[in-house]
Amino acid sequence: MVRVEQEILQQRPFRSDKERLIVTIMRTSAWICEQFERELEPYGISQQQYNVLRILRGSTEPLSTCDIRRRMIDHASDTSRIVDRLIAKGLVEKAPDPLDRRRIEVRLTPQGHQLLERLDPIVRAFHQRATVLSPEERRMMIECLDRLRSQQNAEH
Repeated sequence: MVRVEQEILQQRPFRSDKERLIVTIMRTSAWICEQFERELEPYGISQQQYNVLRILRGSTEPLSTCDIRRRMIDHASDTSRIVDRLIAKGLVEKAPDPLDRRRIEVRLTPQGHQLLERLDPIVRAFHQRATVLSPEERRMMIECLDRLRSQQNAEH
């Protein structure tokens, strides 16, 4: 097992276990994102684009760009630009909401559904990387990370 200090070539000890924890979470997040991008690269989409496709598939109805942004893993993503790129690839489409013509809805195209079906086994295999942790360790890690985010959400 490689410690984060070795991985980032840290020359001095961390000032606290809290600092080490945050750096470890940040490094692990970056590593997971890099690995996932590599898995998606042959399919011509980014992880942010995959996230939009996943959100649309999981919704029972078409969503506005604002609705998608609220559900994104990375809220800082430029959702409009991501949606426009997915439209250019033929994976999603926009249409006026029949009940409110001012609102634009985004929905998956048949090609978007097909791509997600092709990606499903790849994503499931990617998730298998978490089996290095026991079910109890995974549950505890999820709880701890949820608690960290809850604290942040309470501050803002």
